[in-house]
Amino acid sequence: MPRELKMLLRRDLPRKGITWSRQHIGRKIAAREFPPPDGKTSDAPSAPNWWWEHTIDKYLQRRAAALREVRRAEREAAPRVGELSDTAAE
Repeated sequence: MPRELKMLLRRDLPRKGITWSRQHIGRKIAAREFPPPDGKTSDAPSAPNWWWEHTIDKYLQRRAAALREVRRAEREAAPRVGELSDTAAE
């Protein structure tokens, strides 16, 4: 089944949970922490950027997976309750 292609402008990003300002999005793109725009609405330099919806969806999925991995690593690195009492008794 073919996917429906949908363009998202910056004003559409809050529906996906991305409430950052235009400047913050620009900093994230420069730091390679957010996908660059897939295009501009016209050739004018001041034209708004847009992203394909699936580009933003992939970014959000990768971000959620990375956050889960960080939380898993933190849980594994955190001392367990029994381990704390053993070291305190010594």
